[in-house]
Amino acid sequence: MSRKPITEYAGGKGPRQRIWEAIRKAGGPFTDNAIWSATENAEIDINMGAIREYRRALVYAGILGVVEESGKFKPGIYRLVKDEGLEAPRVRKDGQRVTQGLAQEQMWRTLRLLTADTNARELAAHASTAAIQVAAGAADDYLKVLHHAGYLACTREGHGLGFKGLGVQSRYKLKPARNTGPRPPMVCRTRVVYDPNEDKVVWAARVTDEDAIHGK
Repeated sequence: MSRKPITEYAGGKGPRQRIWEAIRKAGGPFTDNAIWSATENAEIDINMGAIREYRRALVYAGILGVVEESGKFKPGIYRLVKDEGLEAPRVRKDGQRVTQGLAQEQMWRTLRLLTADTNARELAAHASTAAIQVAAGAADDYLKVLHHAGYLACTREGHGLGFKGLGVQSRYKLKPARNTGPRPPMVCRTRVVYDPNEDKVVWAARVTDEDAIHGK
């Protein structure tokens, strides 16, 4: 089954996010059927296979515990043993953590906390953690795209390859009116910015006919 467009999910929340919210509300003990019944708009794009797949991944990750194993004629019963907060845990089928997107999450959180302006090098340093290191180049790209999308004010124009130490870096500050919420505006591979707080694509890079012809 192909992936749904990022704007198609109800309320800007993907299936796993809504499943996770239902799990947190239930706490435990609960069955897969109970989670499906409690999941927001489950009938739109969630089937029991998706519930079972995510539940197994959460068990492997140690986030859910097994109260009773499933049998031939009885469903398994589970409970939440490690509440990791509002955002759905990003785990693969085997319970391993998915780190893709966490750098943008950390940069957005940092931008919301900073009271002064910042540049790419400073943002990368402030946003990096022991688990997720943010590269200066990634920070430079994120700042530039959010500036184009209207989230950031440029307080000082830079010049040269500032993030590589070959010039002066531009400095930016988050506009108070564009502090849209805790979930990070995501710069997608297609060079669009999707804000899950507003459930919409807020900016897309300009594409010309030459870009299309040459595959840029």
